[in-house]
Amino acid sequence: MDTILNSAKKVLGETTVSALDSARFVRNILDAKPSDSKLTDAQFILKVIEVGLRHIRTKEMSFYKGFELYYKTKKDILRPDSLRDIRYLGNRLMRSNPQLANRNFSELSRLDCEDWLNDTFLTPSQFNKGRSFLHAIFEFAIRREWCDKNPIKRIERRKVIEKEIIPLKLSETKRLIQTAQRESHEYAVVAALLIYAGIRPREVRRLSWYDIDTEEKTITVRSQCSKTGGVRHVEIPPILNRILIVNKSENGLPICPTNWQRRWRKIRDNSGFKGLWVQDVLRHTYASYFAKRYSDLPRLQLNMGHRDLSLLRSRYVNMSQISKSDAADFFN
Repeated sequence: MDTILNSAKKVLGETTVSALDSARFVRNILDAKPSDSKLTDAQFILKVIEVGLRHIRTKEMSFYKGFELYYKTKKDILRPDSLRDIRYLGNRLMRSNPQLANRNFSELSRLDCEDWLNDTFLTPSQFNKGRSFLHAIFEFAIRREWCDKNPIKRIERRKVIEKEIIPLKLSETKRLIQTAQRESHEYAVVAALLIYAGIRPREVRRLSWYDIDTEEKTITVRSQCSKTGGVRHVEIPPILNRILIVNKSENGLPICPTNWQRRWRKIRDNSGFKGLWVQDVLRHTYASYFAKRYSDLPRLQLNMGHRDLSLLRSRYVNMSQISKSDAADFFN
């Protein structure tokens, strides 16, 4: 007996766990062994230890380190714009509460995450964006076995009350084009695509001159350019076609100059919109004038790249202050 105890102590080495405690742990493990298990006692104990070690290893991943790995996996998949959004949302969350950022995924509860979102994002739309980001990164964590469940699924999205967006007047759209023209022909082309084709700003930044066909009067928004990932063809109205023909480049260069975003802000300010610019107003302007001019929502849906007509009816089309003659002038 003394020989066995001495051997056990030798195996345990300098650990503070006694031979008696070790025996108790073994007994606790064997008490959990199913009666119909085909494993021997030793095999069952080794299995429990193996699973436990793997469980501990995978659970010990902090949100901060997990986010860095998540971001790296997206680098070769997502567009630069989408990567910037992920980086921005992740950094904003971690700056607002470093204590939570340093905790493990497995430790974060629904209440922790909801408080975290509330502290970081002040508006319903920002809250929903942050929620979507956290949902995605927790799904990533589950696949990596850093946690067993996604607490974000139990956090409800906030209701966003959309404000009415009033389309620009004809005089305002002309002023934007004229201001852009004074800056550069390149800027005038980009401004015209935003105003007269309703293409999303991020989509315009991804277009090249190879996507413009002035003979067929179509703009091809390729899958790698579009927000939704699908290909669509946007018709070119007469006024836009004239601008494109005059300024067209045959070498397939990008439509947008590298400094476009900064210059576009200056163009808007110089056109009288400083501090007054409404996000997506040009897309709403295009949709409203198109609906008034052609009364063809399915055709507008194709140009806009929407899945169905519901968003056009509920959000985009606002023709109350647009006359038929204004709509005709807008496109001609």
